[in-house]
Amino acid sequence: MIELVFVVCMLSSPSDCHQERPMYQEPYQNTLMCMREAQFVAAKWTSEHPAWNIHRWTCSPPRA
Repeated sequence: MIELVFVVCMLSSPSDCHQERPMYQEPYQNTLMCMREAQFVAAKWTSEHPAWNIHRWTCSPPRA
């Protein structure tokens, strides 16, 4: 299983960053599925969190 991980930073303070793991659905079956959906999930997340900017994203195994 794979999950999507965003590194997000505040627009008003670009050095204030942290990881977000949006859970809109079950973990992805593989990296390709995760990367294919990432742009859509990122757009939705950004619209729901207007004070934040997604600096980058990655697809990785879930943390334990």
